[in-house]
Amino acid sequence: MTLHELKFVRQYEGEMLRRWFDDDEGIFDLIAWVDDNDVVSGFQLAYNFNGEERAITWLGDAFSHRNVDPGDDSPLSNDSSVLGDTTSYPLVEIIRRFDKSSRDIAPDVRSVMLEKLEQYAETLQTALPDQSPTKP
Repeated sequence: MTLHELKFVRQYEGEMLRRWFDDDEGIFDLIAWVDDNDVVSGFQLAYNFNGEERAITWLGDAFSHRNVDPGDDSPLSNDSSVLGDTTSYPLVEIIRRFDKSSRDIAPDVRSVMLEKLEQYAETLQTALPDQSPTKP
């Protein structure tokens, strides 16, 4: 499983540049927001382990970790996926798998991602000292 950058990503005027990365197995889907100085200023890392899709979002120095509701799969409807309730998953597993699958993506994006995922794990560890987010 290797993440690769999609080349043709819709951009929106007045918003940060969006860089989109996807893997070949449907495990990870990453959108990184890049500011005018080419610095990653936010991301949403969606992942699908065991058939359950979740997303970690970092934006404005705030983290969230939520279930993803896939929307309606009816052929008569075109509902998009939406973020649902707050969730948790062992971050050590997410970080380990992301580290392995992201080795070929842009180093600037990869380094910020790993740094922020580690920071999030530390934040959770501090908030819940008796419940380690980094142990499965």
